[in-house]
Amino acid sequence: MAKRTHLFLDLEDTIIEPVTDGWHNTRLKNVEKVRRVISEVKPHQIHIFSFAIWDLRQLGLFETSLTRKMIEDALSIRLASIPTVDDDIIPVCTNVRKIACETVDFQEMSAFWGKEGAFRLNCLHVFKNAKEDGNEIEAILLDDDVRNENIEFPDLNLRIRLINIDTLEG
Repeated sequence: MAKRTHLFLDLEDTIIEPVTDGWHNTRLKNVEKVRRVISEVKPHQIHIFSFAIWDLRQLGLFETSLTRKMIEDALSIRLASIPTVDDDIIPVCTNVRKIACETVDFQEMSAFWGKEGAFRLNCLHVFKNAKEDGNEIEAILLDDDVRNENIEFPDLNLRIRLINIDTLEG
């Protein structure tokens, strides 16, 4: 069975300063910490999992502002996926919970599941076929707004780790 590690990075206060003045004014943060995590876990793919990219418009601004390029260049990586809240995260969470998507907005999602719960539900959806595919998946979220936590779903060959970047040395 092949083990695949996927590292998901939060954006604001994890890898970049908060986006208060627009995506074109973002600055990197915690680069050495993130590099150390990448070196230690050796992920097969690196993704973004952030509530800062709400929709396709915000994703476009993230791309055209060169924030994506700045992050990829600083970390010497290529991002595999960047889900948006409205188009990806909420639909996935509601699908897994068997709730009508149109009945849940961002505020409710944040109140119901928070970042930890939304990430867990996202992983349950994205990696639901890992066992059938013969893979063992480790999904790691590096974020400033989560508690350090390990969760296992043995029937899915899925392990989820939440790492609070503020608890890391450096």
